[in-house]
Amino acid sequence: MTSHYTFGDSDLAARRLYLLAEAYSDPSQAFLKQFAPGPVERALDLGCGPGYTTRLLHDTVAAGSTTGIDSSEHYIELARSHAPTGIEFVCHDVLDKPPVPRADLIYVRFLLTHLADPGFALTLWADLLVPRGMLLLQEVALLDSEHPTLTRYYQLVEALQAQYKQSLYIGRELEGIARSAPFIVEHHGQRLFELPAHVMATLHALNLPTWKSDPVAMRNFDPKEIAEVEQGLLRIAQRAELCAPVRIGLTELVLRGMR
Repeated sequence: MTSHYTFGDSDLAARRLYLLAEAYSDPSQAFLKQFAPGPVERALDLGCGPGYTTRLLHDTVAAGSTTGIDSSEHYIELARSHAPTGIEFVCHDVLDKPPVPRADLIYVRFLLTHLADPGFALTLWADLLVPRGMLLLQEVALLDSEHPTLTRYYQLVEALQAQYKQSLYIGRELEGIARSAPFIVEHHGQRLFELPAHVMATLHALNLPTWKSDPVAMRNFDPKEIAEVEQGLLRIAQRAELCAPVRIGLTELVLRGMR
């Protein structure tokens, strides 16, 4: 089974993921420190991209070894180019059981939102854990802005992902999905925080040039509106317009393996 990823793996997309990792490092680190304080013998980072979350995971939980897994050869090449001791990277589809030893801890951030069948993924990943191992998930449940450009951007991305049977706000559904998988739900919560509008607009302005060329987007969206949204994002990113912070809610699940 494979899943469509609309956001690409170009150098521009990698730059966006670097900035995204910077923007979300505090809530991610806080989550890991709270529920996986370590040390951990072996950890996995699924959908690792260029490896930013892998290093965050490795350092935060004091892992003996950490493996990042991603299906993008380009991202894995970038990740390997600056991998420190104790971290390795494997190019493999996370929906096809990766050829790695079982882990004590798996971390997944912003991956299930891109999968058409997240329940299948969770069931598969249960087999990647040692008995009673832990799977920690963070996914978006809320993106809220008072600015019409940001609001429209989120509506467009939500509509695009829905065409691929994916959910931008998969965090709203996550607990129910997890309870149908072979896990015990040990924690279900939502972390609420704000990020500056110019930071979020910068991320989105880097992302839009990739997905606006997606065939589904080209068929369903008005090119003139896309151009207007893109220009609006750039104005916010450059702080040419005053804009309140974006309110963000991340659903957080701590799952304990039953196998």
